Formats: sequence, C-alpha cells, structure tokens
Amino acid sequence: MTLTVLLLLTHLSGAVAAAAKENIAIGAKVVQSSTYDELADAEHAVDGNSDSHYLNGSCSHTNYEKNPWLRVELPSIYNITSVTITNRGDCCGQRIHGAQIRIGSSLNNNGNRNKLVALVGFLQKGATKTYSFKATEGRFVNIFLPGKEKILTLCEVQVFADEESVHLPENIAVGSRAVQSSTFNKLADAEHAIDGNSDSHYFRGSCTHTMHEKDPWWRVELPGVYLVTSVTITNRGDCCGFRIIGAQIRVGNSLKNNGNENKLVATVGNLENGAEKTYNFTAEGRFVNIFLPGENKILTVCEVKVFADEESLQRYENIVPAVKAVQSSTYNELADAEHAVDGNSDSHYLNGSCSHTNYEKDPWLRVELPGVYDVTSVAITNRGDGYGFRINGAQIRIGNSIENNGNDNKLVAVIGPLQDGATRTYRFKATEGRYVNIFLPGEEKILTVCEVKVFADEVTSPESFHLHDYDVLPNVALKGLANQSSIHPYGLLAGFALARNAVDGNRNSDLRKGSCTQTDMESSPWWRVSLQNKSTIFSVALTRQADHCFQCMDGAEIRIGDSLHNDGKDNPLCATVSSTPAGHTEHYTCSSLLEGSHVTVILPGEDRILSLCEVEVFGL
Repeated sequence: MTLTVLLLLTHLSGAVAAAAKENIAIGAKVVQSSTYDELADAEHAVDGNSDSHYLNGSCSHTNYEKNPWLRVELPSIYNITSVTITNRGDCCGQRIHGAQIRIGSSLNNNGNRNKLVALVGFLQKGATKTYSFKATEGRFVNIFLPGKEKILTLCEVQVFADEESVHLPENIAVGSRAVQSSTFNKLADAEHAIDGNSDSHYFRGSCTHTMHEKDPWWRVELPGVYLVTSVTITNRGDCCGFRIIGAQIRVGNSLKNNGNENKLVATVGNLENGAEKTYNFTAEGRFVNIFLPGENKILTVCEVKVFADEESLQRYENIVPAVKAVQSSTYNELADAEHAVDGNSDSHYLNGSCSHTNYEKDPWLRVELPGVYDVTSVAITNRGDGYGFRINGAQIRIGNSIENNGNDNKLVAVIGPLQDGATRTYRFKATEGRYVNIFLPGEEKILTVCEVKVFADEVTSPESFHLHDYDVLPNVALKGLANQSSIHPYGLLAGFALARNAVDGNRNSDLRKGSCTQTDMESSPWWRVSLQNKSTIFSVALTRQADHCFQCMDGAEIRIGDSLHNDGKDNPLCATVSSTPAGHTEHYTCSSLLEGSHVTVILPGEDRILSLCEVEVFGL
C-alpha cells in the first residue's frame, strides 16, 4: 500500500511539474496557408482557449486545399520538447489524421521542410494530446497536413521548451552601418540605434534624433541580403513618445528614395514612452528603413534590432577561419600571418593575435580561401595598441591569380583612416576569387592586421552595394580647380553660376545665394574639377538646384580619369544621374573603383542647361 501511494504521488508530482511548464505559444505570431471564414483565424490556435467547438470562435480552419499548414512563430529560438494539440470537437475530427509537426528556424517552403518531430495519428473529436520528442531547436513550429483536398483545423496548439536552453536569435543590426535623413545634434547620431544599448533617455546618448522636417527616415545597412523575420524598436522614454506613431518599417535591396520605397512590412502604432515592441513579418533585403511620412516630423529611435531566418544567416558566415594565410615578411614570433585569420579580433599586438610585416616596400598579406567564391565584403580589424595609422591606404584585392603574389588582382576597396582597434567592413559588388590580398603600396611600410573576415553572398543587388563610407573619407574636390563649358548670361551678370561655386563646401541650393553653377543652354554642357592629386574615387555627391531648372541634372554622366581629351567626356563612366528631388544631395557610388585626376559631369543632349549646387568627391 505504501509503495502504491508513493508511486501515485511520484506520478502526480511529475504531472504537476509538466503542467507547470510555460506554454510559449501564447501570444506568438501565427499564420496559416489560408483562412476559411471570419471564425477561422490562425490566431485562434494560440489564444489559450481549448474550446473545441468551431462555431464558438476559438479554432483555426483552412480552405480545402493541397498541403494546408499552420505555423507558430515563437519570440526566440528554443529547445522544444513537446507540442500539445487540441482537435476539433463538434465534427470532422478525422481531418487532422496524418498531420506532421515540424520544428526549425528556416522559412524555406513556409517552414514545412524543418525537422519532422512527430506525426498526428488517430485523434478523437475534441481530444487534447501531447507529442513529446527529443529536444529540437527552432523558432518555428509547423503543423503540416500533406495531401490533396485537405482541411487543417486546430482548436489549440501549445508549445513547451527546455527553459534552460532558451536563447535569443542574433541581432544582425549590431555593428552594421546606419544613416538618417538629418542629425539634430551631437547626441543624435544614427549609429546610436544599433549600439546594443536600449537606454531610452535621449540625454544619455543612445538614441537617434532627426531635425523637424518632411518625411524623416533612418536606415540600417545589413552586412548582406537576409530573409528578415522581425524588427524590434525601442521608443524614446523621457518624452515625446507619440512622435513615432505612423512610422513605417520598410525592407528591401533598393536605395531609391533612400530605401523608403522598399517593401512596407509594418507600421508603428501607439507606442508608449520607452516601450519596446517587436514587429514580425517575412521580407528579403539588405536595407531596413524606419520612415515617418508627413510634414514637420521628428524621428527618434533608441534601439533597432533586426532578426533574420537562421538559414539566411548562415549564408553570410565568415568563410576565412582555418584557411591559409601568408604575408610578405614576418616581424617576429608574435607576427604570424595566420593570426589575422584565427577568429580572434584582439587588437593588442602583444597578445599574439595580429599579423605584422617588416619595414619594407609594398608589404602584403594574402588569404587563400578553400575555394572560388563571389566575395561581397571584407572586414578588417586594425591594430589597437598604437600605430593604427599605418594601415591607411592599404588596398583590398580579390581574384584567382597569384602573379605578383596576388597583388595585381582586382582592386575592390581602399582602406582609409581607421582608428586604433576599429573594425570596418568594406562592401563591394560580388567579385569572384580565391585569393584576398591586403596590399599596402609604398616605401618603408609596415602592414599589421589583427583580423580579416571574408564574406560571400549568393544574392547581390547592383544597386545595394557601396565601396566605402563617404562620411569617413575626405572630399578631395574642395582643393580642386573647377571649370565648365559656359556660364549662363544671367549668372555672369549677377556674379552667380560660376564653376567654382560647386566646390565651395556649401550645399545651399538657391542659385541666387551664389553657391551654384549654371551653364548656358547648349549641346552637352559639362562641368569639371581637376583634383590636386590623382585619387582613387569611391563616390561622388551632387546637390541639385532647388529654385528652378529642375531637369538641369537628369541624365548627367559622372566620368573620372586622367584625360582632358574631348573635355574629359571620354574618361571612364562612374555613374549616371537619375531624377532627384529639388535641392536634394544624392551620393553616387562608382560601379568599380576608378582612379583619376579629373572628375567631369556631362549632360548629354541638345539645348541642355547644366546646374550643380555642390560636387563632393570622396576618395584617397
């Protein structure tokens, strides 16, 4: 008798413990392949109500269709140990027979190819059954019913996990590049929204803040193209939380209109001061924009977190670790080339995780990848304990040749000023190669690199790449000599419209304020700046006139080179100017790195007038 009681108590104790486990599906986002009618919403399957009578409004229900499914999107990645299903009770209980329970973090085929953990067999009407299995990691729980002319109805889905194994998905926004439409003051930098700090008090320096303006926006550029599944926003907490109402979250690969025309995936509603909210969706892209349409708006965000499908994350893993690295010379026993690809970004040289050449002419480091890849970005960690300036001017070259030790392969980026210990990612159009070289041209140079990471991307949008961050590069046009094909008679008489106005460092777009150029009406007018020194050009920014002459830039060509033949019009093409708003400054990244002494803007066609209010040339 005593033994029987003990066994019963033990059994009941285990049952209570199991019952006490939290159902992590409640409140999660849920979607299904189709919705039968207004009673059939997918969310009914995770509402915490196990009422199995369909007409009472607490069951999901798809249409008759091939392979219907329902997916629960959990707030994080969990080690899931069991799923409990409540079948429809008022009829049709046989329909669920053969349904599969699948778990994983991929949205491939809507998640229906994730790991199969259980099959639903015979289940009586209104019955609730728990399916237990070996702990399986995932964010998505799918109930998938294969076959033709099927209906999937679920009156409750409960999901249970090993609490100790719960972990958050990776926030891929941290360490990315962020920009915004304007910056209110020194506390308001765009990068504050991706610094990993959710402090919502503006004056503590971890929030962004634009000016009062029309249609303010903020954008993060991810390190690759991802299948983005959610964005979490932290609102300002010390005041003014209402300002964010109506902001749009947009995801995509285009920089047209600064990315604000990419796919609309969510709209921010009422969000209390300091509140954090997650918006779930599925959209592919490299750019995530927070766009606030309207007049006299201010956009402030204190943190933006971006999460992606785990399968798309894996496509952008560093392909360097464990590959071979060599360098032109080795300074001492701490300086081995392999230290630059050991997966350790420690930037203190004496800690033994940096490469270091001798003083020499044209030092280099070469990484040999395990195969030929379409490389889209390289991340460099600079020495942190001093001498960070040494890397300035180093070239990143990629290709399949080891002629001249690989230093003649394609030039994809040049390293500009880089602070001690800083890590910067250089992104470029996908470039095929097995060898990645860091090449530092010049006499008596030392090359030290504390980590090199190489990323290959299967999907590259030509409009989504840039070669450099223009905000850290000098505007080499400021000291140049400007010339143009003609001067508009009005501008000549009034002292306006001179060629030099476009390189005065002033973006004022009102022609009458004396900071714009303007040619006469003529065939293919041009403007040119001759740089003080031959430079490697990464991007060119043009500011359009605001008050009139709206088509005085449309279709213009930016050309860069060393020739003055035909007024520089035959030099290599950097970019073609699209239509931009009046008074707007647009940055144009060359389709490949170009070197030259002259930057020419030509407006092809008959009876054209070329007007430029500022030309900025970013390079080294």
